[in-house]
Amino acid sequence: MLFLLGAILFSSLFSIIFKLCQKWGISCPQVIFFNYVTAILISWVPVGINLLNGSSTFTDYALEGQSITFAVIQGLLFVLGFSIMDRSVWRSGVALTTVAARASLILPVLLGWMVLSQPAPKWLPVGIVIISMALILLPNENQKHIGVKMSDKTDEQRRKLAILDLACVFLCYGVSDFFLKLSQDSVERNLAAGSSSETQLNALMGFIFLSAGALSLISCIVRGNFKGRPVTIRTIAGGAVLGIGNTLCTSCCLRALERLSTDVFYPLYNIGIVILATVAGVIVFKEKIKWLQYAGIVLAIFAIFLFFK
Repeated sequence: MLFLLGAILFSSLFSIIFKLCQKWGISCPQVIFFNYVTAILISWVPVGINLLNGSSTFTDYALEGQSITFAVIQGLLFVLGFSIMDRSVWRSGVALTTVAARASLILPVLLGWMVLSQPAPKWLPVGIVIISMALILLPNENQKHIGVKMSDKTDEQRRKLAILDLACVFLCYGVSDFFLKLSQDSVERNLAAGSSSETQLNALMGFIFLSAGALSLISCIVRGNFKGRPVTIRTIAGGAVLGIGNTLCTSCCLRALERLSTDVFYPLYNIGIVILATVAGVIVFKEKIKWLQYAGIVLAIFAIFLFFK
């Protein structure tokens, strides 16, 4: 249960940190890159210490080819997820972006049914309809955009962009959750060779963050995110905070999935994040949420329960 609570808390921080970076004028792409630098250090420094003092060997951290492939894909999804979340928080706010990310649990359920031949939830068609209604209600075209002039956009154009952002958040985080479960399952299968669960999970996290860090650096260079925007102490500090939360969240999720069944973990995890982020958005950031958006939030929470009935 402690791992579940930790996963909820640290995951809730993501959209909040992006909101603060936007408010303070900090480059979010740079923060995302330094987040992965921090995560790589946290993941691999203990591994290096264990190797140097002889308490473990390289073999203990060896992953199967399939696990490494999943780790690379997961790293790509992590980078895309953060980039899309940054944009969506700017357009729609912390609360609504987080709801879209958490409502995406429909995708790992659907993919598990289609790809892994897992049993489909009893209320699958109804859940799909409810999630679709929630996503239609969530976009908010009246959010204030920090530091960017939107006078050239009409309310209808802003709403369409908000819908696109929320849909991308929904898609990316849903696929990411599915591949995280695939990664954890691939590690479990490798334990038959006598490896330790703890060292294998540490290796998996390390490879995920290495691939994410490399892809984030390439993205920053290609998009010119370092040109004309010098790296500051605030950027590095923001990346460090996000990286610590990212590492702890991933670690808690992997270990919670070891101890809890998916029908217990995912509804509690997602609903907990929705509630915490909504409270933070409304109370801390004074986000104005209309009754239609609240209806969308309620529908999303109901769908989360429904999928695991």
